[in-house]
Amino acid sequence: MNRTTQLRWRRMEETDLPPVVMLDKACQGNAWNIGHFRDELSRGEAGYSRVLEDPEIGVVGYLCAWLVVDELHIGTIGVDPELRRRGLGRGMLQQAHQWASNRGATAAHLEVRSGNVAAVSLYESLGYRKVGVRRGYYADNGEDASLFFADLVPSRSNPE
Repeated sequence: MNRTTQLRWRRMEETDLPPVVMLDKACQGNAWNIGHFRDELSRGEAGYSRVLEDPEIGVVGYLCAWLVVDELHIGTIGVDPELRRRGLGRGMLQQAHQWASNRGATAAHLEVRSGNVAAVSLYESLGYRKVGVRRGYYADNGEDASLFFADLVPSRSNPE
């Protein structure tokens, strides 16, 4: 059976935070702590925190983003390593782009580890382009972060 057919995309809730933190650690290494995710939940209408949930095994993906005036900032995104390369990250980003476009956003930006070839490839396939580098950005190993930017078309058609 294809596990991805059972997945549900929904708002992140306080009760999701422990499994999200565990998944973030598996995905990112230098994981956000529970306080970081709790802050995301407190952003109100400017925030977009979602989880991808399998009804049998729980949270298998997450994305936290927020609007700054007319720009979407992707703060963090992760997919369970067992479910990667199935379009889940792409789908989560596309949903975030639509959410932001519906609110008038004209651009999206994010930082990614410069050595994360799979993520860079995904972002580029979605129209992101590299616009800069933050030297030594990641505290765990001093790796650089590549800055990516994408144009969005504002739609204001369906707010959620």
